[in-house]
Amino acid sequence: MHQALIVAAPAGGPEPTSTGLAVAQFLALAKAANVTFDLVDDRLTMRAVKPKWALWAPIRHCLDEIGIEAIEEHFRNTTPEQRSSLGEVA
Repeated sequence: MHQALIVAAPAGGPEPTSTGLAVAQFLALAKAANVTFDLVDDRLTMRAVKPKWALWAPIRHCLDEIGIEAIEEHFRNTTPEQRSSLGEVA
């Protein structure tokens, strides 16, 4: 059974795009698994503290489907606050 997402743009934030929403959902999934992503020296990096390994396969699937380049671009074009508020919508 599929559920439709109802999306509203966060106040003062970027207009969500399909890629932006996919990245926001990806980051929310990663957060649930105790995994964080960030740009370091313009490269996507991952940090995991006591990760929930059961969620690694879905994280990896999303990473492959969205693409590292798209995620890096999303990080370059948004602030941490914008990514956080979009993640609350997703």
